[in-house]
Amino acid sequence: MARRILGRLLHAAALCAVVAVSVFLLLQSAPGDPFALALEGAEVPATVRAEWRSRYGLDRPPTERFAGWASALAHGDLGYSASRRQPVAAIVRESLPRTMALVGAALVLGFVGGVWAALVQVRRHRRWPDRAISALTLAGVAIPDFLLALLAMTWLGARWRIFPVAGIGSLGDAAAWPWWERTLDFAWHLTLPALVLSVAIAARVARHQRAALLSVMREDYIRTARAKGLSEWAILRRHALPNAIGPVIALLGLALPSLVGGALLIERIFGWPGMGLALFDGLLARDYPLVVAAVLLAATFAILARTLTDLLADLVAPRHVNSGRRP
Repeated sequence: MARRILGRLLHAAALCAVVAVSVFLLLQSAPGDPFALALEGAEVPATVRAEWRSRYGLDRPPTERFAGWASALAHGDLGYSASRRQPVAAIVRESLPRTMALVGAALVLGFVGGVWAALVQVRRHRRWPDRAISALTLAGVAIPDFLLALLAMTWLGARWRIFPVAGIGSLGDAAAWPWWERTLDFAWHLTLPALVLSVAIAARVARHQRAALLSVMREDYIRTARAKGLSEWAILRRHALPNAIGPVIALLGLALPSLVGGALLIERIFGWPGMGLALFDGLLARDYPLVVAAVLLAATFAILARTLTDLLADLVAPRHVNSGRRP
């Protein structure tokens, strides 16, 4: 197990390095620079422009810029954002927890909702609840996130006014509220974007969990549990679900990259000030340090989460790992 963990961590580090180099070189090959866009239309002397370009290394070759960025990254310096006029590390400290809260909430909602839907489907197999949930999960996979976001904002936000449609907190004197009121207000603003982001995850989890449960329900120990007089719900919860949950946990690792990518669009639509919104603004402003840092963090999060979910699946259902080994 230790060798397996070490191998996966080394593989993850190599992937992160490849992502960093690729994104940096792609941005360097594009025309223009962040200061040219930021100062477009402004009357700035050429000497001042040249001084700014020299200060931030924009007049050096791309290889030297990458070497300087990599050396600074090794010391914890992510660079300076010209578009936001502050260090990238400060932007990350402010934005990353919000993105992690959004992705984490969507992951929990999608996992719990998907597993519950699969349990209902298996319990009512080939009846109308099974068919109805199957249709809903198919729609959840097919409908794009931006369309769900617009529908949710229109109905749950603008018309019915159940949830707020933008921001991370209420306006006014919310900063003077007690901590628990601020926490509830943050959760209230988080609910709608997290629900939209969790729909696709819940649909995938439900479909895979249903298939895994139906396969497990044909095992001999399930027949033994029925012979002992246990109810179907007890059999599903105590015997079938623990042995069918492993592949679904591994599925979450595969779905995390798309979940992180979906968070970029959801943050933009709902005005959620996380790393996705910072990445979008950085792309528009050609802010190299901000874009590279955001993409590198997203890739690192997705790769490490995939590794952790694979190892967790091995611990939860070890028989899936050992099934192909000789005794």
